[in-house]
Formats: sequence, structure tokens, C-alpha cells
Amino acid sequence: MDVFTKYFRRLVSGNASQIFPGSSNKSSDNAGNYAILVEEMRKVIRDPGQALKIAESIDGSDGDIFRDFDLVTFVEHFKLDPIAQSALGFAFKRCSRGDLRTKGV
Repeated sequence: MDVFTKYFRRLVSGNASQIFPGSSNKSSDNAGNYAILVEEMRKVIRDPGQALKIAESIDGSDGDIFRDFDLVTFVEHFKLDPIAQSALGFAFKRCSRGDLRTKGV
């Protein structure tokens, strides 16, 4: 398993209460890594492979946060520019899970 995948999953699940309003995950243990998550999301515009790594991390994840992942809320939360949003959308079209593929562009 790729190190980035585990790392990114942990960032998302630890900060789910900030990203997804009404999330049942109220963990504040990872409050310090929210800035790291934001930076990882902003790398999408600079690193063409970042969007694919993010999509693969979400696609292969287990747990309540990832089971019914709200891609629109996730992308809108980070206020990414249209190019980064498109890159993520296209990356999610390559996911193995059908629900994520249909949520992509």
C-alpha cells in the first residue's frame, strides 16, 4: 500500500467534522493537521499526479466517511479553482467504485 494513501485517508477522516457538516466523526485529535490537508489539496494545481493520488486514496478507503463519500462537498470545502476541480473530477472518473465514478465530471 502506498504511504500517501494511508496518510491522506488519515487526514481526511481526522478532519471530517470540518469538511462535512453534520458528520458523526467529532474527532479533534487531528485539529493540527487540517492545514496539512489543505496544502495537499492545493497541490493539485501544481502536481498533475496529485489528483490521481487523492482519488485512489478515497476509492480504496473503508469506513463511514468513505462509504458514501460526498465529492461535491469535499471539493467545494477547499475552494479550489476550476482547473483543480476539473483535475479532481477527471481523476475520480478512474475510480473502481461506481458511486465515485458517477460523482466525477
